[in-house]
Amino acid sequence: MKKKIPIFYYHSIGGSGPETLNLRYFNAHLDALKAQAYTTITLADLFKENFDATKKNAVLTFDDGLLDNYENALPLLHEYGFVATFFVVPGFDEITRWVHPVKRKWSNVKKTGYTIPFKNMQKNHRKALLDAGMEIGSHSFSHPKLHQIDPKDLAYEISDSKKYLEDELGIAIETFCYPYGGYNAEVVSIVKNAGYLGATTTWPGYYNAEKSLFKTNRFLVENPIFFSEVLKGNGVSAYAYLKSKFLTHRINKRKF
Repeated sequence: MKKKIPIFYYHSIGGSGPETLNLRYFNAHLDALKAQAYTTITLADLFKENFDATKKNAVLTFDDGLLDNYENALPLLHEYGFVATFFVVPGFDEITRWVHPVKRKWSNVKKTGYTIPFKNMQKNHRKALLDAGMEIGSHSFSHPKLHQIDPKDLAYEISDSKKYLEDELGIAIETFCYPYGGYNAEVVSIVKNAGYLGATTTWPGYYNAEKSLFKTNRFLVENPIFFSEVLKGNGVSAYAYLKSKFLTHRINKRKF
């Protein structure tokens, strides 16, 4: 029986924004990996089956190329002897004002001006990640919802971001991450034709080599207890339980 391989994804680590995982929780995640005798591998190595299948393997991925990934996550990964894949957005300036997901509707942005500043990694940080044994993947050029933009812009976001990073870093960029987890058949086709090995979504689930590598599931986890359950192979059922509890809470709060 094949071992389940969980892929986790993170955004900010130890930052101050709403999509930040605090350092105490992140440390607990790494502790759990070590305690359960997991080995970490990069996403590219997973897709290429370049790993020891007799071991328990997990993949850690970081979306958006935020500077706190370099400042806070990288030292801890090095301390534990773990590797990870970092999906970066080369079109981001040093500081990008992100719109909070709850406020992401343009009508709300116009009305509230609610944005959050994040510092982003630059070329020197990306090179340092590579030197530390990490993988760099593309997260598009400017982080749009690819399934909603003009199709003529897809090559720029998908293919050109790959070439830009390859020219900058002198390596092959082999993996892609759909911004916001959104894609359609045309997006997937362009990602394939661009030469990527595969791509990740934001849908929870374990790695399945028999499924399209261009629709690879990942777990987004905060609570260390839930993280441990995913490592034990109970991630999908745990997600279903949490979803049911959330919906029950929402229903109970409704006024009829």
